[in-house]
Amino acid sequence: MRAYDHAIQNFAVAEHLLQLHQLLRELQRYEPGKEFELAVCQRLELKPESALHHAKNHHLLCGISATLPLPSCLLVKEGMDFLLQQAVLVASSAIESYFWDTLRENTLTVIKAKGRKADPSLRAITLTVDDYLSLEGYADPDERLREIILKRFESGTIYDFKKIEEIATILTVRNFWGEVEKEIGLKPSELQPRLNTMINRRNKITHRADHPDKDTNPEEIDSHGLRAMSHAWASTHVTAA
Repeated sequence: MRAYDHAIQNFAVAEHLLQLHQLLRELQRYEPGKEFELAVCQRLELKPESALHHAKNHHLLCGISATLPLPSCLLVKEGMDFLLQQAVLVASSAIESYFWDTLRENTLTVIKAKGRKADPSLRAITLTVDDYLSLEGYADPDERLREIILKRFESGTIYDFKKIEEIATILTVRNFWGEVEKEIGLKPSELQPRLNTMINRRNKITHRADHPDKDTNPEEIDSHGLRAMSHAWASTHVTAA
């Protein structure tokens, strides 16, 4: 269950990033008056004459010691959207880590139980000379066998839903997307495109820092010259993951 527990922890981080975006977005500078400043100084155990920065939105009113400058990104339009990007990165990584860890935890059990009846993709694994030499360091035959199998997924990266289905099949789950639909009530034709869209967006964030390309529509570009991302879009795709 370690893979599952780790996945839950990773997705909690993505959810916290979405919540933090909701809490901090649309902050504006604020002058609350001397009474509030004195109360903040008292609570922070600062001298009454200490300089403070203040900001607020519909959810939050904060006073910050001047020794810790208020980041400018908090106060500009769409300045907190980097939290949405990070939530997409974390959710994508959580999927990858889950299936990779599940494969690592269970593949040896499957191959031993199924033997020659194991999935054809396992029986057809080939090794290069470099692969073979890299396995010489594993004295335990079981560990060596596991590493041989994992060589097929060496990068540990899930590029699209087809790779997810491939790993599920290796683990003897025959109707993976059908089982998912039973659990969440979302058809594969709805879920798979969301996962693909999220993973493609993750790749753009990772490799292009989410800068638009020549095919990006002008209305999809935010005020910072990056691809726009709404909280609703990020939340929908993280939830799908």
